[in-house]
Amino acid sequence: MNPIQNYLVENFIFLIIVFSTYFVVSVKSSVDRDIKVRMTINMTLLLLISINAFYLGYLNDRGISSGAWVLASFFFYALRPLPMVAMIRMVDKKKAANYIPAGLNALVYLTCFSQRLQGALGMSQNLADFLAQYTCTITEWVYWIIFLFVLNMKLYKVSNKNPLGAFCFISVLMTANILDSAGIRPGILVKTYAISFLLYYLMIHVYISQQVNREKDIKLREQRLSMMLSQIQPHFLYNTLNTITALCRTNPKLAEETTVKFSKYLRENMYGVDSREVHPFSQELDHIKIYLDIEKLRFGSRLNIVYDIQSTDFDVPVLTLQPIVENAVKHGICKRLEGGTVEIKSQKIGRDHIITIIDDGEGFDPERVHLDGKKHIGIANAYERLKNTAKAQMDIESMPGFGTKVRILIPGEREKIQRLEGERREIHSIGR
Repeated sequence: MNPIQNYLVENFIFLIIVFSTYFVVSVKSSVDRDIKVRMTINMTLLLLISINAFYLGYLNDRGISSGAWVLASFFFYALRPLPMVAMIRMVDKKKAANYIPAGLNALVYLTCFSQRLQGALGMSQNLADFLAQYTCTITEWVYWIIFLFVLNMKLYKVSNKNPLGAFCFISVLMTANILDSAGIRPGILVKTYAISFLLYYLMIHVYISQQVNREKDIKLREQRLSMMLSQIQPHFLYNTLNTITALCRTNPKLAEETTVKFSKYLRENMYGVDSREVHPFSQELDHIKIYLDIEKLRFGSRLNIVYDIQSTDFDVPVLTLQPIVENAVKHGICKRLEGGTVEIKSQKIGRDHIITIIDDGEGFDPERVHLDGKKHIGIANAYERLKNTAKAQMDIESMPGFGTKVRILIPGEREKIQRLEGERREIHSIGR
């Protein structure tokens, strides 16, 4: 085989790592462009060091000591410490002083391989040979000291991170450095650097992806806040305040009680956007009762409320049932002059909990609800959160003129409610 074929065979895995890194870096991602550029430069540097080392070995095997050998030897020793500089820059990006030992190393070897410079400096050949033999190794271990110091100062003293992972990584890299410098496994250090750089980039990619997901979660929470506030419809606020104003003249005691209830209602809506995803059904029911008590003051005998609560020992997503009850009052009962009844039931069947909300109001045609041009945000959001957070099922039955029945099945012990921080599913609008 010719020299090129020999190089490709001997460094096949190394080349796969290098070009895999090129490919990964080129893929569109959230990783900063600066990190991608530095990773490309680092891998290109390792590739140049590997090719130069192979070429120098080729010249040595054939006993060639021409100008090409001198140039290849100079680059071999001058470039060798640079990957360690790249490692340090992963931790300490700003200090240009990290390049000083590498620069001094390059100057020493430039002097050692230049007879003219040796003569100008009055350097003996024995000293030149000594420096050529040990300067690169000394420079590498100087960088190891710098690297360990920077790692200790930047990471562990500041952030108190667990050093076990870094210790294993450093041990592997240091072992590769010793094996390479001692001539036991020539070239293993470059391959280890390549694996290290690739793993570093993948870790950065995963970390940034997690940060992006967190930002998305924050945006979702902000959207949820907007949704929660939008559920407190202006007409409900105005009507409630007008009711309280009227009660202040006719029944101050009831006005006071209604004000307290209304304040609690608003507080629960705001509290619903905190870190909790679920709360006990009894707490959700209390919130619904406050809402219905306020509406009862407004509509009087037109609004009848029936509770049939047989089970409360389960959790539901925060503020998911109240929009359904509000839907029954606003779009069911209030559209009939004579009013009607809203019935709220809960029961346990086997391990599952069943919540049923029934009104004998106006009703609607489920097949035509998507054609009315309305967004149905409240019901759609309630269904999405019930499904994603509680693994619940929601069925809606309705008939124009006969009312609406909403049935929610919340699984019991087989599928416990869990908090989801990442996944969100897109759903179609359901309800009125």
